[in-house]
Amino acid sequence: MTNNKDEINIYEVVALLFQIISYMPEAERRKLQSVLIDKRPEIENRKNLSLLISSLSETESRRLLRKLVNWYHSKSIELREYPRKSFPIPVEYSNNGISFVYFMQNISNGGVFIRIDGNFHIAQKIRLTFSLSTVEKGIKVSGRVVRVDSQGIGVKFDELINAKAISKSFASKTQVLDKSIRP
Repeated sequence: MTNNKDEINIYEVVALLFQIISYMPEAERRKLQSVLIDKRPEIENRKNLSLLISSLSETESRRLLRKLVNWYHSKSIELREYPRKSFPIPVEYSNNGISFVYFMQNISNGGVFIRIDGNFHIAQKIRLTFSLSTVEKGIKVSGRVVRVDSQGIGVKFDELINAKAISKSFASKTQVLDKSIRP
């Protein structure tokens, strides 16, 4: 099969299959297993879901991946350990003595997603400061980049924070600022 430049390779397909399956409830996995057993009666250890997945052809694997992606998107499952809250405040990132200000898209106790257009890589250590420049000293956190895409980066904090307290603190400071700059 000719590999289209935008098409993922079979190893990535299989990895994504296993990743999505790991999110499935046990009952959904059993349903999938029974469907695969019906398609693969020749497999000796049919109770082994990974053997069933591995026995699929590339075309069958891609078809299954499309179905599982649709299943995944149809579920409103929060897979994060700490649910995120949308909270667009400035966040400062410093590198080699130069500071950059970006906007956080959402935050949780365990991490943050930042709209950013820089060269970042997975596992990169990063130090951030959440601040409103005219109000007090900012809140400093450190973490590592766990996701990079065209929209920005996902950062997992080294230590848990109280995201609810931070959002309340910034919300009240923003109200104070709004009152102070109104005519």
